[in-house]
Amino acid sequence: MEKQESFKFTGKDAEYYEDLLGPILFEPYGRYLASRIDIDSLADVLEIAAGTGRVTRHIRRVLPSTIKLTATDISNDMLSIAIRELKDEAISFKIEDAQNLSFDDNSFDLVICQFGMMFLPDRNKGFQEIFRVLRPGGKFMCFTWDDTLNMPLFKTIINDLIVPTFNEEDKSRFFVPFSMHEPAVLEKHLAGSGFKHITVENVKLDSTTPKVENVVNALFRKHMLGKEVAARNPDLFEPLASRIEHAIIQKLGNSALQISLSAFLSIGVK
Repeated sequence: MEKQESFKFTGKDAEYYEDLLGPILFEPYGRYLASRIDIDSLADVLEIAAGTGRVTRHIRRVLPSTIKLTATDISNDMLSIAIRELKDEAISFKIEDAQNLSFDDNSFDLVICQFGMMFLPDRNKGFQEIFRVLRPGGKFMCFTWDDTLNMPLFKTIINDLIVPTFNEEDKSRFFVPFSMHEPAVLEKHLAGSGFKHITVENVKLDSTTPKVENVVNALFRKHMLGKEVAARNPDLFEPLASRIEHAIIQKLGNSALQISLSAFLSIGVK
C-alpha cells in the first residue's frame, strides 16, 4: 500500500473532503494565506494541489481582475468540485502533476501550495518544478502541517486511538500529511531547488465547528482513516468512532468546539 492512499480522495470521498474537512481545516489557512499575498508586480499566479478550491476562492478575491490565476490539481474529482463550487471564469483550471508541470519556464510570478507538497512521491522534483516555472524574482508560498504531537485533536485521533489498532503494521502512511514539519528540512528543500531569501514560520490558527459530530465525520466516519479501520476490522469501526467522539468531548466539549491548529508557512524567492 502506498503511503498516500490513506489520504487519497476520489469520488464521494472528494465530496466529503470539501463538505467536512474543508470548513474545519482548510478555511482558516486559506484566508490567512490569501492575506499574505503581495499583489505588487503580479501578472500570473499558479496554485498547485488546489483540491476542491478552498484556498483558490480566497486567492481570487484578493487578486485584482487583471492578474491571471491558474488552479491545478492531479485529481479530476477534486478539481471538478472546485469548478462547480467557484463558478468563476476568471480562474483557469487544469489537471497537472506538480512533479511534471506542463508550463513553460519562467511563466508565473507567484506559486502557491497549501497542504499539498507532503503527498508528492518525489518532493525534490516538485520543488524543482515550481522553481522552474517561476519568473526570476518570483515567489513560492507553501503551507505544511505541524507534527500531530503539537495539535491535540490530531494527536488524540491518530496517535492515541487509530494507530494503536494497527499493531505491528507500518503506520507511517497515517502521518504523511504531517511529515514536513521540520523547518530545517523545509529550508533544505527550498535551498536545494535554488530558492533564496527563505523563511519558514510557524502559524497557529484556531478553527471552530458547531458540534462534535462534524469532527468525528470529517476525521473518521467519512474519512479514509475510518475506511482503513473498517477494512481491517469491521467490528472495531463503531466502538472506535464512539471512543473518538468521547475523547473529543472530553477535550473540546460537544458544541461550539474550538480547535487549535498549527502549520508552517515556507516562502522562497527565485
